[in-house]
Formats: sequence, C-alpha cells, structure tokens
Amino acid sequence: MGKTSRPIWSGILSGLLIAQLAAPAWAQNGQDGKAPEGPPTRAEFAKLQNDVREQRQLIIQMMQTEQQRYDMLLRLLQGQGGGTPVPGVAAAPASVPSEPSPEAASEKQTKRSGPTVAAVDRRPGSIEGKVTVTGGSVEDVYVYVENVKMPLTHHKVVEIKQEGRQFNPRVAVVQTGTNLMFPNMDAVYHNVFSNSPRNSFDLGTYQAGDKARSVTVTGPGVVDIFCNIHQKMSAKVLVVPSVLYAKVRPDGTFRIENVPPGLRRLVAWSPETKAESQRVAVNGPTTEVSFTLAHEDASAHSNKFGQAYGSYRD
Repeated sequence: MGKTSRPIWSGILSGLLIAQLAAPAWAQNGQDGKAPEGPPTRAEFAKLQNDVREQRQLIIQMMQTEQQRYDMLLRLLQGQGGGTPVPGVAAAPASVPSEPSPEAASEKQTKRSGPTVAAVDRRPGSIEGKVTVTGGSVEDVYVYVENVKMPLTHHKVVEIKQEGRQFNPRVAVVQTGTNLMFPNMDAVYHNVFSNSPRNSFDLGTYQAGDKARSVTVTGPGVVDIFCNIHQKMSAKVLVVPSVLYAKVRPDGTFRIENVPPGLRRLVAWSPETKAESQRVAVNGPTTEVSFTLAHEDASAHSNKFGQAYGSYRD
C-alpha cells in the first residue's frame, strides 16, 4: 500500500479505539437511557476489551482488502504504460532492455564499424583443400575437425580380422563409442593389446573358433594395436570426436561438410606421417586450407609389458 493510505487507516483505527474507550460498555448497555450506577464490573470490562479486539480485526481486514484493490489498480496503470499518477506511489521503473541476440549484436557492430566489416555467417559451412605428402603418398590420409565433439556413437561395430598373422584392415577411422571386434581367423593363438593413452586394452590370448573379443574406444586419438605374440602384427585406428572427417582423395583433395561456424582446429593424419594441425575460421559457405605432411618410417615397438619380443618374432 502507498505511503498516503497507511496513515489514513492508522488514524481511523486510532479514532475507533478512542471512541470505544470514551463510551464505556456499561453506558452503552443501558436500555432505559439512564446513566449506570457505580464503576463497570469485571465482566463488562472484559466485554469492552473483546469489542475493541473485534473492531481492530475488522479494520485490519478492510485494510487488506483496500491494499489488494490498490495493488490491482497500480498494475493496471503500469501495464498501460501511463495513466494518472497515484498519490504516494512511486512511478514504475523503466523496463530494462533485453540482451540482444548474437545475430543482432553482430549486425549492430557491422553498421557501427562501417561497410568494411563483414557480418558473421551463423550457418554451417564446408572446409575443403589439398594435402601433400613429401616422400610418400596420400593413401590413408584423413582430415578431421578436432574441436567439435558429439555424443558417443552407439551400436557401431568395426571388425578387424586377425588372418595371415596380420590385422585386416591395418588402418581404420572410427567415431568415439565404436566397438572394435577382433575375430581370430588363424589356427594359431593371438593376443591383441594396445598401450595407447585413453584407449589401452588387453584382450588376452585366444585362437580360431573362440568367440571374437572386442573393445569400445571412447577417447579420441590414435590407437596403436599389436599382437603380444607376433611382433610384425600391427594396426592403427584413428578415433575422431565427431562425424566431421574425410578421407583424402587420390589427388590429395578433400571436403568436409556441415562444419559449425567459428574457429576450428583441423588435423591431417596418416599412419605413415606425423600429424599436422592448423586453426581455421569457418565463416561462409566454403573455407579453404592446405597441408603438407612428412613421411616417417615406422619405429620398433615393445610387447604389452614394455619389454622386447622374444625369439618368436613372426
């Protein structure tokens, strides 16, 4: 309630209380108009106190009702954005402008900075380009977007066979959450393992006819896979964080569609080169990049215990 209304109701309440006290109950209860004889009895004084309490409660209820009507009137005036000011009531605060959307802010900044500043394109774009490998070929070269993550894929299975004492295929690219299955097609025992960070595993020793064993890769990165019995068996699996990747064509070109706008980290990789990365700004239908990779010879590896292989090296 406003500052003006409260003093008025307080004055009314005080006046009624004074009136009750000025007109004693024993005088009001006289039926013949004659003044009562003697001071009020205890019962008459108690009745007077009860009457004062009832009057006070009634006035409080009236004040609450008036407060509700007053608040409703104030909301109506404020909702209309104007109207006659109400005494004792502060004007409604000016509405706070909402924060502009990124698109509106970008457009406003473009107008303020002049025609030389281009607006940011919020639509997905494409990244295309070419990869060159010095001292090698572009076979099994892949390019992927590293800093766009998606939920783990489910129910995706990639089979890597063990046959002829080799892994087949020897190179694979999968999304995080993929299940790698390793059936043994040979008549000898194999023991598939990897000590790679984020995706280390040991599937144990099993032979042809045994149930194929598998592992789910959940961390992005390169997984180096070996057999603990046969040193020459090896495979590489590139685990990417999303579907935003492409295999380089025989002429070295590639194209990745539907890349979210913004600053993206692009990586070019192959099992026979050192990976290279660069940051690119995706702002428009097509962004062009180029990579140059250097061929590297494969290095020797240890068994799953970090030790050299024994005399059996097939």
